[in-house]
Amino acid sequence: MARVIKHPGVGVTLSDLATLKAYVDQGREPWASGFEQVAGSPMSRLSYGGHGPFAKVSRAPDENLWAWRNDMVAISNLSLMWYFTRDERYAENARKFLLGWATTQTEFSGRESMLDLGDYALQFVGGAEILRATWPGWKESDTATVKKYFKDVLMPAANPYGESSFGAANKGALSLTALGLMAIYNDDIEALDKVVYQARTLAHIGLRNSNDIGMLGDSLRDQGHAYGQLKSLTMLAEALWSQGIDIYSDFDNRLLAAGEYFARVNERVPTAALPFGTTDRYYLTDVTGHGWDGANGGSVALTQIYGAYVLRKGLQAPFIAQRRLRMPVDGSSFMFLKDADTSKATPPPALPIPSTASITSGFSNADIGGASPAGTATYADGKWNVAGAGRGIWGALDSSHFAYKALTGNSAIIAKVESLQNTHPSAMAGVMMRTSLDPDAPRAWMAINYKGEALQNMTKLAVYGGSNYANKVASSGPTYWVKLERIGNIITGYVSPDGTNWAATDVGRIDAPVPDTVYVGLVVSSVTSQLNNSVFSNVQITGGDGGAPSVIPAAPAMLLASPGDGTVPLRWQASFGANGYTVGRSEFSGGPYEAVASGVTGSSYTDTSVTNGTTYYYTVTASNSAGTSGRSPMDSATPTRPMVNVATGGTASDSAGNATQAKRAFDRNSLSQWLYVGTTGWLQYDLGHTERVQRYAITSTTNPVPRDPKDWQFQASNDGVTWTTLDTQNDQVFDYRLELKTYAIANPASYRYYRLNITANNGDSTLTDLSELGLFVSK
Repeated sequence: MARVIKHPGVGVTLSDLATLKAYVDQGREPWASGFEQVAGSPMSRLSYGGHGPFAKVSRAPDENLWAWRNDMVAISNLSLMWYFTRDERYAENARKFLLGWATTQTEFSGRESMLDLGDYALQFVGGAEILRATWPGWKESDTATVKKYFKDVLMPAANPYGESSFGAANKGALSLTALGLMAIYNDDIEALDKVVYQARTLAHIGLRNSNDIGMLGDSLRDQGHAYGQLKSLTMLAEALWSQGIDIYSDFDNRLLAAGEYFARVNERVPTAALPFGTTDRYYLTDVTGHGWDGANGGSVALTQIYGAYVLRKGLQAPFIAQRRLRMPVDGSSFMFLKDADTSKATPPPALPIPSTASITSGFSNADIGGASPAGTATYADGKWNVAGAGRGIWGALDSSHFAYKALTGNSAIIAKVESLQNTHPSAMAGVMMRTSLDPDAPRAWMAINYKGEALQNMTKLAVYGGSNYANKVASSGPTYWVKLERIGNIITGYVSPDGTNWAATDVGRIDAPVPDTVYVGLVVSSVTSQLNNSVFSNVQITGGDGGAPSVIPAAPAMLLASPGDGTVPLRWQASFGANGYTVGRSEFSGGPYEAVASGVTGSSYTDTSVTNGTTYYYTVTASNSAGTSGRSPMDSATPTRPMVNVATGGTASDSAGNATQAKRAFDRNSLSQWLYVGTTGWLQYDLGHTERVQRYAITSTTNPVPRDPKDWQFQASNDGVTWTTLDTQNDQVFDYRLELKTYAIANPASYRYYRLNITANNGDSTLTDLSELGLFVSK
């Protein structure tokens, strides 16, 4: 863990800034056009007068929020303008706005204060970091003033509900990002270490709010919120990397899996989904609209993930790479755009996540709250039969039979409710943790009723959202697996369809006194004077004896294959009870499959024995001492060697003689665009040398469809006078905005000049446009 905090240190180092400035000064793309996005903003001008400061800002209800947001962006933009132009007037204005707010604002309130603080943390902390680390006019007293502002006003508002009580998924991730970035600025190592711990352990907001294939808690809510969660976690991971802390490596490179899953579904690659969710909602199906292109395609997070894993770690991210070909480079993402990165960081210590093992004996029995007649718990053939009475456990009720073990320290229990006797509509069976065996003790439970609903309760524990979150239906779908986990003073409740794909749907905090020992076990309540006989399978607990017989594991519920370069990276959802996996491969859909890897102990594998251009079909089986499962769902991939866009360093022109417009088609940034007055005309590029272009690609703009090119010839020349037509297209339609369409050249040869000669657009009577024209060669 880093003991000395580095500045600037929220994802961009001094070395990074120096490289960025050199690239912008050289006019290198897409860095230059990315900086143009900053320079073109009204909040980047010396004439920007500010909209605050105010003593109070609030979100939900909103008060002075618009003014705060704009001024925070201005602080960032003006700081960047200072660094890239070295005009101190920009720095002076940025300092004026930052210190104005720091010495005036005393309150940031509202139900959703943490959302804005997370959304704008990169702006107000990043701007402050650049001023502090690079501008000679910045004073130590300025640093002290900003630190006080962060500590007294903004940090409390980033976590207003108490320690570890964060809103679900993207809400909590935004809180962690804001707290982490401000802790870095404040040189607060204790606060930073706490954020690192929370990001790695809190399963409802951090890295563990994900599954093996890369789905996040908000993945099935909608793609915008899913991206918000991904961006927040990645922004935090990048800031921590700048401090020498590597959480990118956690959970089998989980942020790479999450970025690839997000890129895959939004590149419209057919992708099934597993049930998953958050403490806000558990989702059974995917009803989101794939193909989301908000936030400039997710450019900030995907640029950071690509840099972290591909450039630093040498891994492959095929779907992110595919998306980057058309993804805009904006005024934020260009700051993280790199062509190389040799920086290093160290993974933090191992996490205190409790392990579990099967249990065949050792449960004690208690009839809580006067439950009568007395209950029992017996084990046979891998299953526990628990018979219990009691008045109920829903809400404030606490009357049940409890088969338990007393466990000290971090602990967990897992069970599948196989059956529940229908003694009453409110009868339940599940797992429970409680601080004592006394009635009405602080406790948490996750249970199933006879209708198959998963229910949850946390009584006398601090819960974000109060009783609405503490006592509710977690899922009305087929989620018969339940789990509770204690880490420190946090108890988390989970549901799952299969025993590995756990979604945290309930989280509570034990406030002082925090006991060393909690009571952990199986709970049954009949809500009558009749015993309810319930059956549990797959019961595992921390400190279990491991004596249950092995059962053949279920097939992995999901497998995803990615088209790498000479490789096919594979990820699958783990199977409960499996101790190894076999990867099967075929060149035919449906098999037969040959084993290309066996004894794989994790839930990922990269197949390197493949040939680019060949389509491969994969399945995975799970095994243990009892046998081998059936096959997972099949997925396929065609590994491909990426071609290189050589349209750089040359000269652009068009038939209107507008070189400024023409070069926008070759800046590798789909946020800019070639806008041509006319319905026919040509767009040309002089490489300055010859290249054997094998493919060309056109990216549509964000403008109306009628402006898109429809008919054209793709031509080449070595003298700029005599042209050879290499490809002709007619009736082309771009199905969505910023779509990249690639065309192969049947007979490529070496040429210096390439030209797109447009003979018709899609109906606009005045304008024709496109975002990018790429010229690709195999290198």
